[in-house]
Amino acid sequence: MEWIKMLLNVKNFIEMAVVMVEHPGGGAEKKQKALDIVHILIKENNIHLPIPDQIADMIIGFAIDAFVSWANENIWRKGSEENG
Repeated sequence: MEWIKMLLNVKNFIEMAVVMVEHPGGGAEKKQKALDIVHILIKENNIHLPIPDQIADMIIGFAIDAFVSWANENIWRKGSEENG
């Protein structure tokens, strides 16, 4: 059960970080800022991932990309279509 809680926390951190850094343009910089925020939140919440940091960064990076792709299709683009 602790694994599930840990993974849900990291998932929530990723989503929160992406939303926090969102603005038009600057994809690579935003991704790095989101990754930095996720690292800070993991550390502040005393979460220890049982995998090497490089692997964790790769997985978190993929998760950031996946969430951004989903948000582009379901949140940000729909919102701009409704307003424009």
